Amino acid sequence: MAMGGNRCRRPRAIRHGRRLILDVSVLALGWGLAAALSAQTQTSTEQLFEEAQTARSRGDLAAAEKKYQELIQRDPQLVSAYQNLGIVYFTQRKYRDAIDVLEKAVRLDPRLAGAHMILGLAHYELYQSEKAVKAFQNAHRLDPHDTKVLFYLGKAQMQMRNYREAAQTFEKLSESRSKDPDVLYNLGLAHLKLFLDATDRLGEIAPYSHQYLLLEAQDAEGHNNHAAAIQYYQEALRSKPEGAGIHYGLGSAYSRAGKFEEAAQEFKAELQISPQDSLALWRLGEITLHADPREAVQVLQQAVSLNPDFPQAVLAYGRALLRAGQTEAAVDQFQRVVRLAPEEDTVHYLLAQAYRQQGRQGEAKAELARFEEMAKKKSEQRKEAARQLVESTGEAQQPQPELEPGFSPSRNPVHP
Repeated sequence: MAMGGNRCRRPRAIRHGRRLILDVSVLALGWGLAAALSAQTQTSTEQLFEEAQTARSRGDLAAAEKKYQELIQRDPQLVSAYQNLGIVYFTQRKYRDAIDVLEKAVRLDPRLAGAHMILGLAHYELYQSEKAVKAFQNAHRLDPHDTKVLFYLGKAQMQMRNYREAAQTFEKLSESRSKDPDVLYNLGLAHLKLFLDATDRLGEIAPYSHQYLLLEAQDAEGHNNHAAAIQYYQEALRSKPEGAGIHYGLGSAYSRAGKFEEAAQEFKAELQISPQDSLALWRLGEITLHADPREAVQVLQQAVSLNPDFPQAVLAYGRALLRAGQTEAAVDQFQRVVRLAPEEDTVHYLLAQAYRQQGRQGEAKAELARFEEMAKKKSEQRKEAARQLVESTGEAQQPQPELEPGFSPSRNPVHP
């Protein structure tokens, strides 16, 4: 009986162990149920996000807006929902709503370059320039290679009338987008605004000064208004007769207007003030070249001795030597131009002429081929000149077609 009684009463340790197993089983069941519910919720959120993205991609912005809003209600920490809702609002031109949700997005995750970018665009559209600049600067800091961010940063700086920084931004952007018309337009506009601002300020403090008149003259030159430029330079001379550079500017304006005798007089007047002015010597030599090549040789030799690395003057000196019959010396100058300005095509044309005069037909042919190759990228005038040179007999008495130098604008010298 005792044994039977012992079999009926289970040991306390066994009863406790079974209860522990039961408790753990119940707990495990609870964990599994929670995990299943969490997975179900996560799956539902992901599905809703995909639906919102699909609606946005097909242009159903109203549906996308509702779904992103529902996502935010489900999970107020879901950064991507705020960012995408901001894009939807921006696309709908609801700029203030876009700003509200995008600011929440960047608070939750300050590293979102895209959110900062759209935030900047929304501020820009509302003419909130300072906030736009700050947002674009944040986006650029996070993603320095996004050129669109840099472009709109410059636009926002222009909107702020901060033309100096805008010019710097577009200068930087032009390094990677050097052939983009939008970039070059805004770069030019920023510099133009700076010029106009400076001109206005100068006009306020010294409206009759020679400096103001010189700015007006150069502005007129920029618009190819040669008559107005000449008038402003003449007024500047009356204001300051001994001012360095004024005669040079007036001479350049006369040259562009085809008044070469007047231009020569002005360059000579400039040399009376600044005898070592290599640019004035060069311009005077260019004008003299057509009338008196030997005199031009003397003038241009002086210009080249003062500035040996000035390719325009070296080329003009070589042309003067060639016209004066000093062919060997001319070849030396032309070869220097090839080294100084390898992109200049007319020097090869002139070398071909010089070599033919010396009877060096093989070298002349090679230079002419080089000129023809480079001329293909330039004007029809150069192509026609090359054709005429090919067809000519090379006799000394036969006139050769004349070509004006075509140096790159980046090489154009600017008088101080």
